[in-house]
Amino acid sequence: MAELNHNELSLGKARWSAKQTRSQFAAIAWLRWRILVNSFRRKGGTGELLGRILLIPLLSGIAIGPSIAVAVLAGLFTHQQHLDKIVWLLWATFAYCQLLNIQLGQPGSTFDPTELIRFPLSARNYIYIRLCFGLLSPANVIGTMMAACIAGGIIVAEPRLWLYALLVLGVFAAANVLFSRMVFAWVDRWLATRRAREIFTGLIFFFSLGIQWLNFTFNPAYSHNHKVSPEHLKLVADWSHRVAPFLVWLPPEITTKALIAARQGDVAHYLLLTLACALYAAAFLAVFALRTKTEFRGENLSDSANAVSRKTHKPASAKTPALHSTAAATKPERTFGLSRVVFAQLSKEFLYVRRNTGILYGLVAPVFLVLIIASRFASRGGSSSWVFPAAVAYTLLAVGTFSYNSFGLEGTGAQFYFLAPVRMRDVMFAKNLLNFLLALTEVVLTFCIVSYIAGFPPVTYALSALLWAGATMLLTTIVGNRRSITTPKKVAIGRMANKQVSQLSALLGMGILLGSATLAAIPVGLAVYFNKDWFLLPIFAVFAVAAVYFYTRSLNSLDSFALAHREELFAELCKAG
Repeated sequence: MAELNHNELSLGKARWSAKQTRSQFAAIAWLRWRILVNSFRRKGGTGELLGRILLIPLLSGIAIGPSIAVAVLAGLFTHQQHLDKIVWLLWATFAYCQLLNIQLGQPGSTFDPTELIRFPLSARNYIYIRLCFGLLSPANVIGTMMAACIAGGIIVAEPRLWLYALLVLGVFAAANVLFSRMVFAWVDRWLATRRAREIFTGLIFFFSLGIQWLNFTFNPAYSHNHKVSPEHLKLVADWSHRVAPFLVWLPPEITTKALIAARQGDVAHYLLLTLACALYAAAFLAVFALRTKTEFRGENLSDSANAVSRKTHKPASAKTPALHSTAAATKPERTFGLSRVVFAQLSKEFLYVRRNTGILYGLVAPVFLVLIIASRFASRGGSSSWVFPAAVAYTLLAVGTFSYNSFGLEGTGAQFYFLAPVRMRDVMFAKNLLNFLLALTEVVLTFCIVSYIAGFPPVTYALSALLWAGATMLLTTIVGNRRSITTPKKVAIGRMANKQVSQLSALLGMGILLGSATLAAIPVGLAVYFNKDWFLLPIFAVFAVAAVYFYTRSLNSLDSFALAHREELFAELCKAG
């Protein structure tokens, strides 16, 4: 990395050259590539590669579909002499890119980039490296692809604009990508404290759930007559007229005006508008550089660093040991029927849930959507016989995958489970018990919502749904416990773009839930069709008993399994960054 000659150092003549800078960038690129390749050679690497391959069709659909749509519309608008409508496509591209950035996140680095500051890197080169780390995120690639397709549609419809379209839309794509990098860099800074994370989670709740409410409330596909009322149209028109003056000088509007100026032959105006869009990109880069430069100077945003900075030293009391020993002596052997180890671990898991905004959002959002969807189906005369089981299956999608990364928030603390006189069986049971309680809470809230809106579901269907939910949670937990040990994913709650589970684990969790729901839908559908529901309870009771049997056997073998795979657990959770 340094590329310095010993003789030059001794004579004080060492000067940094552009060749050495290129060597640094090449070394970092090679390091990232080798770490990625080697990660597939370790235990579980084949599964991760398979998970990535299976996600390719999904990501392709997310990218190709919108790109084709904007290309066709751009060509249509250009052919109809309505270049002013291109602004709709540009705003859609910008919004879609930011939505994907939130949902998919930035790509996780194979190593902590802050480790590079120990090498002789200049602040400028470090900023460039940090910028490049997130350029190839799925959202940025898709946003750039959509901008290129808009340019392609314009060129096909009017070939003489090819140079103008490529230039201005290239600048727009750069501004879009740099905006995403800037926002994510500062969001990680804002989320460095727990209070900020709570406020940010509240904002996400408001906007995300509000969008869902607006979709189900104003979308004509979810109304009785499938028509938009004049009141809704007037409301949207009034809102757009009030907002329009504030959007005139933003990149999508500027890009559209530049295209119109190019068609009219006003090259000077076109270049001025393109330069204005480029200035936005430069401003986004400058703000990103400001944040990264602070990081380069050694800023530490971890929770442990924040805790140390706020720590106050209190004088130790001489009575404290006696009080602790007295409390330990009088503490009962069991609390609520749980052993001390299980109850202590369960209490700690509750603290994790309370402080993890991602888990809280995953718990609230499904219940909110069930409330909206159930009200819509109830207004159409839907039967609660199948609405409640369907709602239960949907809510389990949010809770079912929690067990696939049970040690994600533990970090290096996972080592103490193997040093303390506790059984891994008790530790995992406490973690699973929390997941079961969260699932039970979701199901109870769903039951209350469906009962209030669509009517009390038949007892047979309600009990069958509960048995199915319990059995499904047990089955997915059996796999999740193993995956938590063999393929953990270190989670930093202060990082917005952190993935909660590995890709293959997420696919396995979704597959088990969807497969179980598909199999359960067969007897439920037959019961609804023939109006005979008496045979549902025996079927799902057998399913639940079998799930309890296999879960118990799996839980009893976790001690030996965890001991045999502890190196895989520590390799991920104990790495730097």
